[in-house]
Amino acid sequence: MKRVKILIVFLTLFSFLSAANLSYIIYKSSKKLNTKKGSYKYYFSKDEKLLLQEGDIIMRRGYGVVSSMISNMNDATYSLSHCAFVIKEPNGTFSVIHSVSSDLSDIDGVQKQSLDRFTTESVPQTMVVIRHKGGDPEIGHQIADAAKVYLADEVLFDHHFDLADSSTFYCSELIYRVYGDVFKKDCFPERNKTNHPNFLTFPAFMDSTKFDLIINHQGDQIGRYYPAK
Repeated sequence: MKRVKILIVFLTLFSFLSAANLSYIIYKSSKKLNTKKGSYKYYFSKDEKLLLQEGDIIMRRGYGVVSSMISNMNDATYSLSHCAFVIKEPNGTFSVIHSVSSDLSDIDGVQKQSLDRFTTESVPQTMVVIRHKGGDPEIGHQIADAAKVYLADEVLFDHHFDLADSSTFYCSELIYRVYGDVFKKDCFPERNKTNHPNFLTFPAFMDSTKFDLIINHQGDQIGRYYPAK
C-alpha cells in the first residue's frame, strides 16, 4: 500500500511539470538526494528556542526522493521540502503541528510532534523559521489555535496535492488553510500565476512583505529573500 501511495505522489508531482522541467528535476534530485540519516543529532540551540513563539512556521529539508523532488521544484538555491506550525505546550516546551503521509509516519495527515524530533528528522543545516509580518503574539496564538482545530479533526493527508480539495491537506496546504482562517483571505494568491495553482510551493514563503525571518540555518540561500532591516 505504501508503494502505491508513493507512486501516486510521484505521478501527482510529475503532472505539475513539463517534460523538459521533469527531466531537469529528476537530474537535480538524483544529484542531491539525501536518503540516509546520519548519527548527528540536529537540534535548535537553547538560545534559538528562546526566539520561537506560537504560530511560527518552521521549514526543513527532509530525507528521501520525494523530499528531494519537492525541494528541487522550488527552482531555487535553498533546500526545503516540508513545513509545520510551532505550538507551545502547557509545560513551556515546543511542539509542531504538521501534515504527513502515512508513508512516513504512523499517523496519516495532521499530527503533533515534539520540536526536537522534528529537527532530528531534518537534513542538517536546513532549518528555517519565519513568522507572520510584525510578529503580533496574539495573532500567533490564533494561528496555533486554528492549527489545533485541524489536529483535533484528524484531517488526512492530501496525496493528490490538490489545494482545491479542502477535505485533506498536504504540508503547505495546512499553512494555507490556517492563514485563511486567521486572516480571513487568501494569503497566497500569487500561486495562481504559476503552472501549479493548487500546489503551494516554498517560494510562497520567501516574501519579506508577509513574513519575518526568525531563524535561518541556510545562510544567504534564504537570507537574500529577507533584506536586513
